[in-house]
Amino acid sequence: MVGAASQRIYGYMPRNLPGGVVEYTKLLKLKVIAGHNLARKDIFGASDPYVKVELVDLQSSTSVDVVQTKVKRRTLNPRWDETFLLRVKPDEHKLVITVFDENRLTRDDFLGMVELNLDNLPYEGAEECCKYYLLKARSTRSRVKGHLEICHGYVSRDESPQEAVAAPSVPLQEPDDWEVLNTRDVGREELPAEIQIVAANEEEERTPLPSGWEERLDNNGRTYYVAANEEEERTPLPSGWEERLDNNGRTYYVDHNTRTTQWDRPTFSNGPDTPSADSRQQPRFQVDESSGDRSRSNSQTNSPVGRRPVQSLPGSPQSPNRGSFTPQQLSEEGLPPGWTLQVASSGRIFFINHTTKTTTWIDPRTGSASPLPNSPVQNRIIKDDLGPLPPGWEERVHTDGRTFFIDHNTKITQWEDPRFSDQRIAGPPIPYSRDYKRKYEFFKNTLPKAPHQPNKIEIRVSRKCILEDSFRVISQITKPEVLRAKLWIEFDGEVGLDYGGLAREWFYLLSKEMFNPYYGLFEYSATDNYTLQINALSGLCNEQHLLYFKFIGRVAGMAVYHGKLLDAFFIRPFYKMMIRKTIELRDMESVDMEYYNSLNWIKENDPSELELTFCVDEELLGVMKQRELIPGGANVSVTNENKDKYIQSVIQWRFVSRVTSQMNAFLEGFNEIISLEKLKVFDENEIELLLCGIGQIDVNDWKQNTFYKGEYHANHIVIQWFWRAVLSFTGEQRARLLQFVTGTSRVPMNGFKELYGSNGPQLFTIEKWGEKCNFPRAHTCFNRIDLPPYESYEELRDKLLIALEGAEGFAGVD
Repeated sequence: MVGAASQRIYGYMPRNLPGGVVEYTKLLKLKVIAGHNLARKDIFGASDPYVKVELVDLQSSTSVDVVQTKVKRRTLNPRWDETFLLRVKPDEHKLVITVFDENRLTRDDFLGMVELNLDNLPYEGAEECCKYYLLKARSTRSRVKGHLEICHGYVSRDESPQEAVAAPSVPLQEPDDWEVLNTRDVGREELPAEIQIVAANEEEERTPLPSGWEERLDNNGRTYYVAANEEEERTPLPSGWEERLDNNGRTYYVDHNTRTTQWDRPTFSNGPDTPSADSRQQPRFQVDESSGDRSRSNSQTNSPVGRRPVQSLPGSPQSPNRGSFTPQQLSEEGLPPGWTLQVASSGRIFFINHTTKTTTWIDPRTGSASPLPNSPVQNRIIKDDLGPLPPGWEERVHTDGRTFFIDHNTKITQWEDPRFSDQRIAGPPIPYSRDYKRKYEFFKNTLPKAPHQPNKIEIRVSRKCILEDSFRVISQITKPEVLRAKLWIEFDGEVGLDYGGLAREWFYLLSKEMFNPYYGLFEYSATDNYTLQINALSGLCNEQHLLYFKFIGRVAGMAVYHGKLLDAFFIRPFYKMMIRKTIELRDMESVDMEYYNSLNWIKENDPSELELTFCVDEELLGVMKQRELIPGGANVSVTNENKDKYIQSVIQWRFVSRVTSQMNAFLEGFNEIISLEKLKVFDENEIELLLCGIGQIDVNDWKQNTFYKGEYHANHIVIQWFWRAVLSFTGEQRARLLQFVTGTSRVPMNGFKELYGSNGPQLFTIEKWGEKCNFPRAHTCFNRIDLPPYESYEELRDKLLIALEGAEGFAGVD
């Protein structure tokens, strides 16, 4: 071993107390060995992990000293093997050991942490010094996994010359009537984890125990007492009585003669009085209460000192249901310091916190309750990537398999997952606009009526050629008012009857084709890949581009008239041009940030020094050309007096002048269905909602506005699994589910309560149907999904995803 004098000592610096006494401290040797199966945070490859060891004051939560290991490159299983010496005050300090992923561009990523209490650590050389600690999250947003392998132990006084500096000035020696014993010298069935100082004459002065009592030691070396002969003296139950355990492990008694239950143990009416269960029953779920013989035989196993084999409480001749547990479930690996696990007489695992002297069913490593014994749903605790519950919440499984949640802050229980209220998981809430609703109702009432003849317009298209077929059908119609008639969409090779669902599907699929940048009619804006703008060079891509823009205008007008939504979002100036509003400088900020910053600088400063003219450079097929913003603009300099005119001219060229012909064709087609004057009741933000709806999905609003049919209800176990699956989906998967059931991936302005079906408002509906071997099916005209009664969450989620990925086509009424 390397002496303490040859290494730097970190941590607390002891102070000189009055009387020349040096403040008492201990020297802790900490070795950071390795990390195992760490979380991947870098999307480009493995992580570059390192460990930061921080000594923290318990009262003020301030940092006393910090030290860190070297960085290990490109690995999720790093090995450091670095040793540190830290001077600590065990009663006032704790160690916070944090694993980070070094990031040279931004701040380092958090990979997990371990908090180490210092008051009960062993001395170096004792067994169990090296342990695996489960990495924990520091907040609800952190997602961590893996273990940290470390060794820790206090340096003994013989090996630490500096220990005398930190110890009291009076030499620390054992009294004459004390001696140091190794725990193996204590003849009991369990051994503490470290060497202890015990009084040599303690056994001689101790009063003998009463008959039938036994003295034992727990895993932390503390003494407790057990009435070992309790089970032998217990009187048998009367005829017709049965002893049982409830879900909380409490014993109750069933009288099959009178069909009643009670907490007290029954007695024979003609026999001697037997004390009640309350007076005789020992506190349950404490340390092991098996007989002395069994304890001695178990203590002779090869388990390490301080780790006792998992045993059961009395109540059966052998350990109940131990065969139903896997070795992983019975392993104590990863438990926090001072924790152990046991198996109750009911066969259920419970956990003991020796620091606070409390017991719990909750596994401190996972935050989930241990499974109930002999329960068909004991393995139904769902594992997914929803993230941790809010602080103070706990997830449990009911005896019928349904999951419920306990809020220990308010002491209430509920079926609904509290993560539905987390905007980061369920999506942002949908704002309700009463003003928009009034405007929309007024707008609908002013729309021209549909013609009586024909009473419907049939549009037959192929899915593979939906853009070309739709363009041919709609462009050939000479009387545009016919397009206000009821739509009847048919897809080639399908027998679906259109009662609203196929029309929504047609608008959804056609939108994706019309606004696809590969056709050259539209292009993505300069700042992102989601908002669209008209391509100024569309004429080079398509000689009939103006006819296509007129067709797109007709389709957009039909969507607004029939209450459908387009699957696209446009730049803000596009909506302003639809209602003939002036485009301002701030509208450019969300489109082209570089242009916006340049023009904004000109607006706030004197541009004379830039020597600008009323011209702009435009790239056309790789060739730079100069465009005059005003006649003779190449000879007009930009000054402080005319800079506002220059800015407005640039905006006019950027958004209007280059696409005037295309925008006029679009507005012409739209005006044939709905007069553009009627749109002026809305502003540009409301025009976007009118055409495209809301792109983000609020799962909580979706769940609150859902109707159930058949045997399903909001708290049915299959419905619980369904919404948990939706909550675990990505934004794209949620949109696909919504499109699968309703025909569109967009949400109306005021949320799911305004979904429309074939006969007006129609909530999202889930109906029980079929067998577990079936896949879910949808009826888009009724906004309904038929969901089979699956037997597990995993089966439901897998088959739902398969249905979303592979579904195409209609059959029957949709």
